Amino acid sequence: MILLFLLFFLFSCAKFEEIVREEDLLQRPEAKRCSDCHREIFEEWKNSRHAKAWVSEHFKLESENYTKNKCLSCHAPHQVDPDKEPILRVEFKEDGVGCVACHFKEETKAMHGPLKVWSPPHPSKEDLSYIKSNFCAGCHQETFKQWQMVKTEKSCQDCHMPSLGKKDLIQKFPFHLFHLAKPRHSHEFPALRAKPEDLKLEIKENKLYITNVGVPHNLPTADQGDPKLYITVIFDTPEGQQTIRKLLSAQAKTALEYGKPLELDLPEKSEGIRVVIHRKLSHQEERELILDKTLR
Repeated sequence: MILLFLLFFLFSCAKFEEIVREEDLLQRPEAKRCSDCHREIFEEWKNSRHAKAWVSEHFKLESENYTKNKCLSCHAPHQVDPDKEPILRVEFKEDGVGCVACHFKEETKAMHGPLKVWSPPHPSKEDLSYIKSNFCAGCHQETFKQWQMVKTEKSCQDCHMPSLGKKDLIQKFPFHLFHLAKPRHSHEFPALRAKPEDLKLEIKENKLYITNVGVPHNLPTADQGDPKLYITVIFDTPEGQQTIRKLLSAQAKTALEYGKPLELDLPEKSEGIRVVIHRKLSHQEERELILDKTLR
């Protein structure tokens, strides 16, 4: 009796999948199509830099109105795979790094992700490559190399896809009824700001040492664009107040490497040494304060 019930259930599931299968989902649709079921994830992604990767005014300028071919494929990738630089896709470039680019695989004609789920509208495959840093390496090549040198157990996703706890993956009736809440991570991909405790400040023999001890890659870092770090050191001397300014840049390769101190000379008898550090991302106009600390 139980065997008959199981056979009936499996037959019913196959029939159900056949009835509700949405074939256009396997034809590389635009990102908005995914919001029909995954509304919350879509709204997070829409607020991300990935969503603006192709249409941002900064990228238009830097790519000379999309004429620099070297820059284009990572801003509108056809398919994102671990360790591989993607090719430029033809359709829906304005979606930037969209849902389908990361989750649909041509070789399986299925959506891939880190969770095992049953999704009748389209085939789904559990794929643990999504929780490994080399998934990001095809586009973020320089940052990935810097991260490898640190040999940290933290992955890119640990920092740039922070945990949201257990949440529903699907918001569409009736498909949400087939899923329990699962561990989910943010699709806003935040470009995090270093915290004061990420920077170690020391004074030894009239030298100021600034060391990146908390960010497991260069600070700042970028494959494209040129984020900057602005260091201002203000101090008193017998001759009066003085200031040292230092500009660090990702593209000039002067960024703070993890664990490698930046050394600044101070005059003898310096007092009231105040260190102020700001950052400016490539696409931002304003600087953001990271640290403001008086040492002695």
